[in-house]
Amino acid sequence: MIVSSNKAATPGMFSTMNGGNSAQKQQIDFLNMLMVQLKNQNPSQPMDNQQFAAQLATFSQLEQLTDIKNLLNDQADVIALMAMSMENTALPGMIGKYATAASNTLNFDGINPSEIGFKTPYPVASGKVKITDSSGKIVKMIDLDTSHCMTGEHKITWNGSDDAGNRLLPGRYRVSIELNENSGAVINAETFTVGKVEAVRYKKEGTVIVINGNEVPLGAVNDVRDSPNG
Repeated sequence: MIVSSNKAATPGMFSTMNGGNSAQKQQIDFLNMLMVQLKNQNPSQPMDNQQFAAQLATFSQLEQLTDIKNLLNDQADVIALMAMSMENTALPGMIGKYATAASNTLNFDGINPSEIGFKTPYPVASGKVKITDSSGKIVKMIDLDTSHCMTGEHKITWNGSDDAGNRLLPGRYRVSIELNENSGAVINAETFTVGKVEAVRYKKEGTVIVINGNEVPLGAVNDVRDSPNG
């Protein structure tokens, strides 16, 4: 390996040469390159002391920046671990309380009616509820009454029957609510579920709570209260 004594090694050279390898790898390459330069320098024109000092200073800065980055990463991991630990300690206290969480799922047990909440952001002309099964087929359409079209949060109850009045099989169903504005425009209402927290489950993809038989991501929870009415 031949290195020109007139061109100083810099850490930036290795970022390009190695396609953005880790800082540690760049440090090793930098030292190796510097040693090769020293071994192959022209005896009649040895490396300038200032140039050599500048290279060492550059390497020292790179090492310090790497240490700072590692320290920040370690601190971030510790903070995340502490937050998770505090969260996991507090969550069991939610069981038995009542929670409101964003959801568009109805869990029908085959017997008891299911309830879903939704928000009307401002007065609208009319609205319609669409309930679909796991295949996406619409099984029930419900027209909203006048009170549901007023601004505020509302709840609707579904008895588990289809449009023909037949009782459907137990399972999870999806709900979407379309609100028709006076101008004729259609918007989708935000839906949510309200109920007693039955369980807290820790899964690989994240923590979920069980409300009305439905697993709801913890991040979807809007509020928790002691009673259904707050």
